[in-house]
Amino acid sequence: MAARSALITGITGMVGSHLAEFLLEHTDWEIIGMCRWRSPLENLSAVAGRINSGDRISLLYGDLRDTLSIQNVVARSKPDYVFHLAAQSFPRTSFDAPLDTMDTNVQGTVRVLDALREHSPKAIVHVCASSEAFGRVPPDKL
Repeated sequence: MAARSALITGITGMVGSHLAEFLLEHTDWEIIGMCRWRSPLENLSAVAGRINSGDRISLLYGDLRDTLSIQNVVARSKPDYVFHLAAQSFPRTSFDAPLDTMDTNVQGTVRVLDALREHSPKAIVHVCASSEAFGRVPPDKL
């Protein structure tokens, strides 16, 4: 049986980079990270050597606002698992640029799911969200 694979959108973020490290340590899966061409790569410094040598982790370029790039990433990776972490995650930006935020977060998620339906319909998908979406939770509700 071929090794399973996981696609991590937003791999260059704090959560995505730590998830990649965790999966490399605790699974035998191939890890494919989707990142934008302009994303800083500092969070991937712990796995950069493995990325450069092709040791179970690779990067593909894609942008949630670009349907063709998402289709390409999913068609090339054909993941068994998807951890959809990519998003515009800054509350202030969501107020300053609401249409861009909607395109990135809402329509971007639809683009990922549509690409999966076409190219990897049996993938198990985890969509992550920020606690910022829900606001401050009172201590007695934690």
